[in-house]
Amino acid sequence: MMRGPLLAALFATLLGAFVRLAPVLASDFPLNDGGLFYVFTQEIQAAHYRLPVYSGFNQAPIPFLYPPLPFYLTGLASSLTRISLLELIRVLPSLVSILTIPAAYLLARKLLKSQLAAAIAAISFALLPTAFDFMIVGGGLPRAFGFLFSILTLHQATGLYSTGRRVHLVATAVFAGLTLLSHPVVAWFTFYSLAVLFLSLGANRRGLVNSLAVVAATLLLTAPWWAVGIARHGLDPFLAAFQAGTRSWTALVAPFLFLHTNEPYLTFHALFALLGIFFSLRSRQYLIPAWLAAVFLLEPRLTATYAVLPTALLVGIGFERVVLLGLAGARDDPLRGAPPSVTDPSRDVASGGVQDVPWAGGWVARLATAYILCYLLIAAFLAAPRDALPPSHRQAMQWVRANTPATSQFAVVSGIESAGTDYISEWFPALTDRASMGTPQGYEWFPGQVFNKRWSLHSDLQDCREQGVRCLEDWAARAQSPYTHVYLVKVPPFAGDDETPADLYDSLLSSPDYEEIYDQEEVAIFAHLPFPPASP
Repeated sequence: MMRGPLLAALFATLLGAFVRLAPVLASDFPLNDGGLFYVFTQEIQAAHYRLPVYSGFNQAPIPFLYPPLPFYLTGLASSLTRISLLELIRVLPSLVSILTIPAAYLLARKLLKSQLAAAIAAISFALLPTAFDFMIVGGGLPRAFGFLFSILTLHQATGLYSTGRRVHLVATAVFAGLTLLSHPVVAWFTFYSLAVLFLSLGANRRGLVNSLAVVAATLLLTAPWWAVGIARHGLDPFLAAFQAGTRSWTALVAPFLFLHTNEPYLTFHALFALLGIFFSLRSRQYLIPAWLAAVFLLEPRLTATYAVLPTALLVGIGFERVVLLGLAGARDDPLRGAPPSVTDPSRDVASGGVQDVPWAGGWVARLATAYILCYLLIAAFLAAPRDALPPSHRQAMQWVRANTPATSQFAVVSGIESAGTDYISEWFPALTDRASMGTPQGYEWFPGQVFNKRWSLHSDLQDCREQGVRCLEDWAARAQSPYTHVYLVKVPPFAGDDETPADLYDSLLSSPDYEEIYDQEEVAIFAHLPFPPASP
């Protein structure tokens, strides 16, 4: 009887492992970002696993308040196995992300009460690009750990509100504590998701008492981190981090466009999830649609990433209860009575709902399912992130570390407008130990909206790549960020053959105020005179 669920979870996990590991194993460096967390882990190791007071990333006194559990785990793993930190930051996020798939399957079984719908939801979760695109990159190290613990928290909370058993209370508190110690934004997602579960499943006196007990236990378990942080730095850095990031008016339109699945080509996940919403509303089952709405309303950053859980559950509902029923020719005549609700506990869970979806004998349903599954697998593979810092940039950054004064301040002009995906600007201070004047990572903990200002200034700096020296100098005056050197990406990594060098390159070459001190095909480095150039 248990073979079906285990095979379904295993199948979904294998599919998800393929799309998560393939791009990682094809690269010899962590995908996208991760420089900030690389430095954090190094600093924890250098402090002999005592929590540092400040981080020196980007030569700024950043309060060391980021939830530290993933960095401790990564540092210990490196020390025990002698595997380099860079190698672990390259591979570990994808391995942890793979573990979120069986965890999501367990949660789906709890909430959907159908093995078939749960299996579909797990496959959707495994192949949704937004379930792994920000998880398997280097910067996904704490996010992947936090998301895994978050899903396990919600799974145990569902059992807690359904049964009230103490074992679920303890497990919910433990996993919630691990979530809070892993990633602040995932912890916020977990908090309001628990509130949605409480209002839908446990809105009674016992549920309220259990919820308060979970909150108290979670705060107690995590006190060694947050209490020490408050004692050292006060509350202002925590409040600043909570306010980091901005939302535009388009966030209000996003739920209606339903583009958060980030699928290339045909948006099957989005379509099936929409069908799942309408079926849930028709069946007066509001929990999962309300959960998705809460993500859109309350999540200021990476909304698509945290909307993936309710979206995958809705895919399970929509595909099982609408698509398969229609393809199999099943009739859902209101005069005859609607089929059982996907959350009706009276359903025969052991049968996986097959008695309600007679698709096993329908060759059209089988063909359509096989086609859609293959399509989703290919689409997920194509949507996976693949950008990583190329060897040429690593070589240039090593040269900077060896040949420029430690007090050098760089204007890093990569041409990548969004700081969230500008892996060149983030890895630069980590690999060079020199200051990058436009890099915003790490400044979330500075009061006064410093992070948001630096995020905007980073974008303005990148615009200078297609302009001239005057743009750089105007930017420095506006940002109050004088620089001694310019690190210019002449040709972006992975650019096409027709890509021409940046306009800023010719402007710097012709200016008497700059001297080129390093040049190769993709990168040029200039000293801003009268700053002395590097010795040959």
